[in-house]
Amino acid sequence: MKKLCLLWTCIALFCQSTLASRPSVQPSNFTISQVTCNSLQLNWVNGDGGARMVVGTEGASAAGFTPSDNKSYTPFPYFNLKGKSATEWAPGKCFIVYNATGTNYVRIDSLKPCTTYTFTIYEHDNSGSSTQYLVTSAPQVSTTTYCVNLNYSILCTDSCERKNAFTFTNNSTTTIPFPSYSFNFGDGSPNATAPNGVPVAHSYVNKNGVLLVRLTVSPGMGCVNDYYDKVRVYPKKVAFIDHTKFKDSIQCLDGNYFEVDPTPLVSPLPKSFTYNWQFGDGGTATFKKMKYSYAKSGKYDVQVEIVTNVNLSPSACKDTLYFKVEVLPSPVGSMTINPNKIQCLKGNNFLFSNPDNTLVYFKWYFGDKDSSDLKSTSHSYKDTGTYRVIHVANASTGCKGRDTVYVKVLPNISSKFTGLDTLYCSSNQIVTLKPDSLGGSFSSGLPVTDPGYTFQPNVPGTYKMQYLFKNKYCTDTTIKNYKIYQTPKPNIGRDTAICSGGSFTLDVSKTMGTYLWSDGSTASTLTVNTTGNYWVNVVNGFCNANDTAMVVFSAAPYVNIGKDTSVCKGNSIVLRATNNSPG
Repeated sequence: MKKLCLLWTCIALFCQSTLASRPSVQPSNFTISQVTCNSLQLNWVNGDGGARMVVGTEGASAAGFTPSDNKSYTPFPYFNLKGKSATEWAPGKCFIVYNATGTNYVRIDSLKPCTTYTFTIYEHDNSGSSTQYLVTSAPQVSTTTYCVNLNYSILCTDSCERKNAFTFTNNSTTTIPFPSYSFNFGDGSPNATAPNGVPVAHSYVNKNGVLLVRLTVSPGMGCVNDYYDKVRVYPKKVAFIDHTKFKDSIQCLDGNYFEVDPTPLVSPLPKSFTYNWQFGDGGTATFKKMKYSYAKSGKYDVQVEIVTNVNLSPSACKDTLYFKVEVLPSPVGSMTINPNKIQCLKGNNFLFSNPDNTLVYFKWYFGDKDSSDLKSTSHSYKDTGTYRVIHVANASTGCKGRDTVYVKVLPNISSKFTGLDTLYCSSNQIVTLKPDSLGGSFSSGLPVTDPGYTFQPNVPGTYKMQYLFKNKYCTDTTIKNYKIYQTPKPNIGRDTAICSGGSFTLDVSKTMGTYLWSDGSTASTLTVNTTGNYWVNVVNGFCNANDTAMVVFSAAPYVNIGKDTSVCKGNSIVLRATNNSPG
């Protein structure tokens, strides 16, 4: 037993010696420099660890994330998840923007303009999956990226038939220091300085049509530094929209189809027209008649530029007609499924809802021959599989909608485990638990080590052992009860010798439990008066233990050294002891 204890002690000392030490000094001089609209640089002086990790979050304060010991984080110096897996996105919507050794700065890209960001730096020992982090007094800095809001207004005095006259006023705002602005009018003329709030006049000479006017700010500092708007210089009006024939300018999203036919003005001159449609959603066409369907609901500004052709060639005579159309939302467009479209069989409960307040009819078909007439409802599936859910709804606007989504029910996961007995005697024995699925976590009144899933039943009491196993979609828990009894340690003393004629009492009353002596008695004491080997067994619940003692009874010796004797001074006498004990 002593050799085994020495072995465990050596193993423990070896493990402790191989663990890397936690740093004690955090990085210092944590600052921000080179701020632009979409990037910045973090600078610092390294601490005393092997490496350091920088965590960034959007906002004026950290998002409540603290790195965990024995866990390695992958850095990704961009504030978006494009092309990256969710495992590189820390909890609380933080990004691990740096995790390395040596360097004392990092450049962060893909930031949003005019947005406050907070960064926290942690020193650690750079030990991979055994990393130890210094999380106390972690330095933290915040800053706001630059932003530009470019905008200008246009006052058109005359843009058709007579001399055109436009006035442009710069209404921009920016946090970039010492900005300068200029207009490019799109007609080849020199750029004009554009101070904030000061009107700038411009006329187009021999230039007509749709012209892009660009407002530019310098320096751009990574922001969108150009703003475009259009001016239209029309030499002549050539057509109109007959709204008496256009009565369906408002349609439902499902099945929408707009048809508009511009009507040319009567003219004695022979001519033809070229049509350039812009439907307000990025779509274009060159047909005379608008025939168009929209993919999304909303209000759209439609325009058609009509160019007069002279001798079959386009001329400078252009006219642009404007009108609005509206596409009403689909009654099923705002449907939701919570909490996830993928759930485990055990406890699955899909919440289906349509928050559209205009609905007058709604129906859910769950794909398992069941349905519901409720606007918001829940449904649980009895078997695994992928189910096609159909939602049908009608709105008070007269619109009807039908949408199909798919939900998936996954097989259950198992949190069962073996290796745990229901009863134990208190000891330092190592008990190993064996879960069906590795990767979960045990919890109990006594500590359970991981990896290895072991514990020692060394403290008496009644306990619950819980194993929690979960993945991205499923969670399962198994709980087992167990009890630890105090192992009795009876002591009836050492072997004892007693003179004949007396008695001796053996006592184990200080040991809790029930008693059984070698003579069959069950009291906490046993009085004996004859020589013998006596034992007692003490039972405490599930546990028992024995103790044994030898008691010897013998006759007292009789010693004789003779009669009383007188001796003269200077003489001596020899006394001889004899044992005259009987037998």
